Amino acid sequence: MRSSILLMVMLLIISGCCSVTRPPGQTVASENNFENGVNQYENGHIKQAIHQFEKAIEKNPANFKAYYYLGLCYKHQGVTETAHRHFQKAIDLNPSDEAWVMKVRVEMETGGSEKGKKK
Repeated sequence: MRSSILLMVMLLIISGCCSVTRPPGQTVASENNFENGVNQYENGHIKQAIHQFEKAIEKNPANFKAYYYLGLCYKHQGVTETAHRHFQKAIDLNPSDEAWVMKVRVEMETGGSEKGKKK
């Protein structure tokens, strides 16, 4: 009995330490939402773009590109604090790519974005 309980506790601990991977369908759906968001952003539909990027992140919280574009959207709207929070998350999720980190930091440090503005 005691060994059964110990075994169950160990299994619970081990299973809690394993990272949970998302089903492939979730990742594909996240990428689809991301691509839709980029299209919305590039056409100046910022609110719709935000919605798509948020859906992409909901389906794949590691989608650092979606956080970056959310930052661009909020930067475009003048919501600097929120933009910086999303930019920082984009960096935190992909810190080893120096070119990526530099790209995001440039956006954090510059003024409003010209992309995504309605024509």
